[in-house]
Amino acid sequence: MRPIRIQKAEKNKKKGNRGWIYLLAFLFPVLIFTLGFALKGVYPFGENSALVVDGVHQYTAFYRELSEQLGKGAGWTWSAHAMGYNFYGLFCYYLCSPFSFLILLFMKFMYVNEAVTAVILIKAGLCSVSMAWYSGKKYPGRGSMAVSLGCMYALSNFLIGYYSNVMWLDCIMLLPVLAYLIEQLVHTGKWRGYCLLLGYCILTSYYMGFMLCTFAAFYYLAELAAAESGRRPEKIRFSLLKFAGASVSGAGLAGITLIPGIAAVSRTAAAEEAGTGLSGVYGDIWKQLGALFEDSLSFVKSGDQGDVNLYCGCAVLLFAGIYFLNKEIRTAEKIVTVILIVLYFAGIHITALNLLFHGLHKPVGIPNRFVFILIFLLLKMSCDAWGNVKNESTGRIFAGLIAAEGFCIVVGIKSGNIWGLLLTAGVLAVFFLVMWTERCICRKLSGHAFCCVEIRKLGCLVLAVLILAETGIHGIVSITDNGTANRDIYVESEQEVCGLLESAGVDQVDYRAAIVNPLVRNEEMLYQLNGISMYSSTNTEVMWDFVKNMGFENLENRFQYAGSTEVTDMLLGIRYLFCRNTRKLHTVYKKIGESQSFDLYENPRALKAGYMVSDSVLDYAMEGTDPLEVQNRLLSGIAGKRLYKMQTVSSEAVWAGTADFDISLKKGEHGYLYIPGTEPETVTINGQEQKSDYWNNNFLDLGTYDTDTVVHVTAETGMQEAVLGTYRESDLDEIYEMLSSRQMDLKNGKGTIAAAKDGMLLLSIFYDPDMQIYVDGKKVNGKSIQGLTGVKLSAGTHTVTVKYRTPGLQTGAVLSILIAGILGILWYISRRKTGISGRL
Repeated sequence: MRPIRIQKAEKNKKKGNRGWIYLLAFLFPVLIFTLGFALKGVYPFGENSALVVDGVHQYTAFYRELSEQLGKGAGWTWSAHAMGYNFYGLFCYYLCSPFSFLILLFMKFMYVNEAVTAVILIKAGLCSVSMAWYSGKKYPGRGSMAVSLGCMYALSNFLIGYYSNVMWLDCIMLLPVLAYLIEQLVHTGKWRGYCLLLGYCILTSYYMGFMLCTFAAFYYLAELAAAESGRRPEKIRFSLLKFAGASVSGAGLAGITLIPGIAAVSRTAAAEEAGTGLSGVYGDIWKQLGALFEDSLSFVKSGDQGDVNLYCGCAVLLFAGIYFLNKEIRTAEKIVTVILIVLYFAGIHITALNLLFHGLHKPVGIPNRFVFILIFLLLKMSCDAWGNVKNESTGRIFAGLIAAEGFCIVVGIKSGNIWGLLLTAGVLAVFFLVMWTERCICRKLSGHAFCCVEIRKLGCLVLAVLILAETGIHGIVSITDNGTANRDIYVESEQEVCGLLESAGVDQVDYRAAIVNPLVRNEEMLYQLNGISMYSSTNTEVMWDFVKNMGFENLENRFQYAGSTEVTDMLLGIRYLFCRNTRKLHTVYKKIGESQSFDLYENPRALKAGYMVSDSVLDYAMEGTDPLEVQNRLLSGIAGKRLYKMQTVSSEAVWAGTADFDISLKKGEHGYLYIPGTEPETVTINGQEQKSDYWNNNFLDLGTYDTDTVVHVTAETGMQEAVLGTYRESDLDEIYEMLSSRQMDLKNGKGTIAAAKDGMLLLSIFYDPDMQIYVDGKKVNGKSIQGLTGVKLSAGTHTVTVKYRTPGLQTGAVLSILIAGILGILWYISRRKTGISGRL
């Protein structure tokens, strides 16, 4: 039977799937996504944005930054925004997909939000095409099956929930193609396609690329173990060497982004925690299995590490039962398939495996990012079951239904999800009825081969329509169930900010501009303000230590302007503050402009990018129990005097869980209150409420007033004591006058300064060991001043030039070129041999 089956497959292969099959596979998920977006009022159907979580907080700003950086020419790999950072490292982590340039093209005639959304729709359609292509390669001529499986892949809960992470979609899109090329490597010995595709995947996202590398190793070994020994083109050891060489070469091809990307991430605070927390389990296993049920909706973010976006259509449960009972599928294939599925499902539940599949880094807020691989394995199993169902008996198909229904009953009862059990069982029964009816009719027409073929085609078409209807309806419901962001708010905010910048003549070359109360994490970058806020997984540990010690709002991968003081505004050159007029600033800053939503304030004490300080600053460590003490120590080092007068104040509240402070401030005196312990979720200052989402509620700005004032502070915290720091504005004026006497403009990395005496030039940019500093043309070593950059200067006038050497870029580029050259030579040699053999 085996040779006849192979012969038929080869005959069908010539037919293949027609182009309209792949067009339909592309258009259906795009249509479902579009309908879902329209129903939840996504622009142009409303004022909302389809981008949520990282999509709105990170990607829109990063693409705007990419557009601006590329306009700088050769110096595009480093950005002066957010106090200076390695932009190429961020590019490698978030933006190096070729589709990024399509987004930049779309941005020429549409807003960045719509440009990113359009590319997400294209990638979702291509995910479907990829899975359909895999099905078509395995079972040519089965167009209905190919479209169904492709749409199940593209409309899975994983893609619907996580599509805002646009950088992931290239690898998700190419996974089925990669799997097919691995199969080709095992069964034909062809390795070049696998090598090139793996290199592309790592190039576009080395984070997701790592997951594909792990999958490739497991999948190759599984295919090798399941392959019939008589059908292998070469011995196992040669195949293993070929796979290893192709894998390493693929990684080498991506060296130009892989090595700089790894170098960037290795400097983050999160890198210190990589590989920790190996014991225990996540979530409830029955609830996780229940994620395959019809009522399982996608989520975009979750604090529960056990949650999983696993649903990819109820049909996979029916096909799973049929798969394991199908006589046409070899036992070895079934064994390796179930091993892979169990292994990846265990990765959802078992902490150690979860960390392995995530590259030894715990995913926070977006759990189980590798599950698209498990979804592919389930759909591959469905592909084999459906593709081999032609000669299956009705009895075995019925047994497959019983197995699927039994799985639903056990999981539904154990998880307590009776509604999901009934709904899923009903859908499976409908699918089964179509298959069973088709089999019964074909058996009665067994003497009429032509009629049987037509009935099978009709039955397959009806089943495909039902599957598309089920996945399409589920997809629309799931998409509309997810949240949205208000797109019009930040479009209008950008217009107002740009208008204020122009009317007030804001200088963003010598000074910085920040948004006091942003709507999104990277709002300053989105509007291309030279601010200090940054939300990126490539933020370095040096950045994190500085902002944490100084009192800014921070987590390991972000820092915000919230928590800044008049001292840090001065030292970091923050001259302009855009404040949404839902809040009023009680400072000496002058309001110089206003719009419908914003007030624009000017800080009279902002220092320029570089200024001379005492070289004794190197002897002062930024240590202390609170940001006020840290800032006092820093000022002692750079200016020789402390500023804040500090005292401990007690709460007057008598009820548990709430602190109530009455702070007396004299005329012209500025106050800050530091509340130790866990950050309070909500505080009020003289009745004005602020939440912890964007505010550092441990560190409260009490303001400056024209008369003696009592400031009433209420905080939801168990701490009944806080630290009060006060100073007179005239004292800060004295420090500013001292530091501003010797300042330097730094334009395009170059500036001139006249130093009255030997000292330290303090640059208000983050210290980076790869920053190259030249004084009067001679390279000098920069110093870290508690996270900022310092340069020792002697008395006199000096020209200072700052350049950046991206870590790992040169090495990675050389490696990519070298591997590409070697592969090119091997390809040329193989072509020559093929040509000579053909002539002979």
